[in-house]
Parts: sequence; C-alpha cells; structure tokens
Amino acid sequence: MTVSSTFTRRRRMNMAGEVAKVIRLAFAAGRITTLFGLEGALQAALRADLCLRGWHWVDAHQAATDIVEGAHSLLGADRPDWYEGQPEYVIAGGVLIARTRCKRCHKKLPEGRLKFCSGLCSSSEKQALAKLRLASSDRAADLAVHMVRRVQ
Repeated sequence: MTVSSTFTRRRRMNMAGEVAKVIRLAFAAGRITTLFGLEGALQAALRADLCLRGWHWVDAHQAATDIVEGAHSLLGADRPDWYEGQPEYVIAGGVLIARTRCKRCHKKLPEGRLKFCSGLCSSSEKQALAKLRLASSDRAADLAVHMVRRVQ
C-alpha cells in the first residue's frame, strides 16, 4: 500500500487533530513539559498501527511523521533549536552545577578549571559539537552514538 492511495489529506488532518488533542491534554495535565514530549511515542504507536494494517514500514513511518508534525502545526508548536535543548540553556541563571570532572575526557578538573581540564579538551569538544550541529540527521545520529561510545 502507498501512503497516497489510502491516506487522504483530509484523513491525515483529522488524525492530526485527534493527536493534537492528546498532546494538549497531556501538556495541560502536566504529564509532559513540552508539546514535543510525546512525539516519539506517538510516532511509534501510529507507525506500529499502520504496519499492523499491512503498510510498509517506510510508508507507515512517513505517514506517522506527517500526522505528528500536523498535530504540532495545529498546536502552533515551535521546535526549539539545538542550543535550546542543551543543559546550559535550561539551567536557571545563578544556579551552579559543581563539575569535578572534565566534560570531554572525564579526568579530574585542575584547580581553576570549570568545565574542561585543558584547552585541547575544550577545542575538541567545540569541534565535535560543531560537526554534530552541521551534520544531516543520519550523520548526526552516527556522531552522537560515537560520542557516547567514546565516553564509555
């Protein structure tokens, strides 16, 4: 089955409206802290349902993505940029997090250093994050996995 043959624009918008109601209710109840809090779960549930109805995974994934994006559009949700998703952005002003290890290599921080043990670790981290920000979504996922494995 193809998305276009069984999934009309009207049906997709109706489903997006229903998904938007779920998101709005969860947000109002305090179950999620952002309108994007259920994005992954909703996409997975919609995709699974479509796959169980005989859709190919790729088509089901695209349809689920379109529905959830439509719901966010109906809600007027603005996706935060990469910087807004970082811990440094959401930490309230004046709140300090005591860091005792280098963010990059995890060695003990020397006296007077707040985040990185050296200029090398600082510049290496900046370069890695710049690559991640500029990468395509597939490449960004690969880089993120590599960064996590490097830490382990």
